[in-house]
Amino acid sequence: MPDPRRYLVKEMFGPTLQGEGAHAGRPCVFLRFAACNLECTWCDTDFAPEGAARLTATEIALRLLELDRHHSRMVVVTGGEPTLQWDATVAGALQGAGFRIHMESNGTRPLGAPVDWLTVSPKPQFHPTSITLANELPVSELKVVVDDTVDEAALDRYVERYRGTQHYFAQPCMDDRYAHHLARTMALVQARPVWRLGVQLHKILGVP
Repeated sequence: MPDPRRYLVKEMFGPTLQGEGAHAGRPCVFLRFAACNLECTWCDTDFAPEGAARLTATEIALRLLELDRHHSRMVVVTGGEPTLQWDATVAGALQGAGFRIHMESNGTRPLGAPVDWLTVSPKPQFHPTSITLANELPVSELKVVVDDTVDEAALDRYVERYRGTQHYFAQPCMDDRYAHHLARTMALVQARPVWRLGVQLHKILGVP
């Protein structure tokens, strides 16, 4: 038999809390895949392949079960860009272990296997010409990080594109101009009340 596929995993951690979006505050564990297809200048995540572990789907599921000692059975799958590696094998291993699978993606690729909750956080300002937003994704919620490129017209375009969800979050970019981005984001959600202000609860609370 051929060796099972090994996935490039940057880190797994927990128990912790989901810090963003409609499920903010829920207990969970995290699976962070290495590698991304975008280079966002303000990204706050280390997803570099250097230092990542190469693990089978079974090894990933077993480690997440060890971490999930309070039995939340909710795993947040993120990156990098998790759809670069996501497939039926790892999805089946996590589902078989009893996990509800939440994923955050930049929305540029189709899913290689189903998830229970999909957060799309589009960043077209960082797309090279070879990358576009994927169509017909099963979007559960939309999270737009507000930097100086995001205005009311941009939010309107996102609502038009992602009509399948009722959860729209505008989240201020957390860089050295956070106060500026926060003020702009608050003004945007006031002007476009279908949107909600999103905050990074985990950073406020000081949890991983």
